[in-house]
Amino acid sequence: MTDQILPAIERTKRAIEANSQKHWIIAYSGGKDSTATLKIFLAALKKVHKKPRAVSLIYCDTGVENPVIDEYVKRTLLKIDHETTALGMDVSIDILRAPLEDRFFAKVAGRGYPTPTNHFRWCTKALRINPVVRFIKTFGAEDAVVVLGSRRDESQQRKRSIKKNGDDYWQKQGGSSASIFLPILDLNISDVWDTIFLLGVPVSIDASEIERLYRDASGECPVIKSPNSPPCGSGRFGCWTCTVVRKDHSAIKLVDAGHAQLEPFLEFRNWLAEVRNDEARRWPVRRNGVQRPGPFSIAAREEILLGLLQLEKSTGIEVFADGEIEHILGLWGKDYLFEVNIGVRSADDSIVHQAAVREVVERFA
Repeated sequence: MTDQILPAIERTKRAIEANSQKHWIIAYSGGKDSTATLKIFLAALKKVHKKPRAVSLIYCDTGVENPVIDEYVKRTLLKIDHETTALGMDVSIDILRAPLEDRFFAKVAGRGYPTPTNHFRWCTKALRINPVVRFIKTFGAEDAVVVLGSRRDESQQRKRSIKKNGDDYWQKQGGSSASIFLPILDLNISDVWDTIFLLGVPVSIDASEIERLYRDASGECPVIKSPNSPPCGSGRFGCWTCTVVRKDHSAIKLVDAGHAQLEPFLEFRNWLAEVRNDEARRWPVRRNGVQRPGPFSIAAREEILLGLLQLEKSTGIEVFADGEIEHILGLWGKDYLFEVNIGVRSADDSIVHQAAVREVVERFA
């Protein structure tokens, strides 16, 4: 075991004991860093003399997570729940979701938001940050400690962010009075993999499965010769809809490695990236009247919705939440008048079109 792991456990133990009156929240995504963080936290929790008031393990289900990773995480969370219960560890499992109006396709297919770019990255706050903030507010931010798997060694951008918010194991971020604790701040990538393979609880996390997922996503992982030889150098998993990056290299590698169920999602994502800046599919004005390309037209949103319904039907993987399609159609109803006012369609056409779209959607559903 590397020199960094045992000190990380001891440091986390002291932090828990010094803040035992607080609600501890471990953010878990299923990736290597959040897995190492969870293992170090639970190793420390086993050693504390004074248990914390409450411990929650949270997963943000954005509704557009990579389906392979989402299935793995939810299956693993069930096993972790059973294991911690059997061990007498009082850890609640909480899957957080954005409300219907903030879901990705409620915004894109419903409101006509262009898919995210580096300059308009609206998805992170709506799908990941806000659900956590709402969860924390249910018991008071001042009484919460959020445990994150951030590392200085992860990237230059992450290193700058950590330095900006305190540059040590305790961080503060604007907009919340919750404390943030970083157990693996000083771990490098080899330390992370050693933590995953060498620490025990939770044994329900299959280290070899995580390694295989990273191997498949990067396509360049060396063969494991010993636990001290990290299986993968990098690799990231995220939303299958992400158009911030030019190409979703991890999804491409996963498809090439045999995860064929991802191919239709990758094709749809690539199509979204192509049509995002097609001015023929956008209103000629923004909602505030500025003469620049605005939201997707209702005709373009119809293309997106019907494509998603076909994707859901062909893959058997749920894309929409209960009530989401009806919510999207309701948003269109409010925008038909706007399209009439800007001359995109006539009032009579709007009435006929709404009825025709509902009929098509009902046939799919």
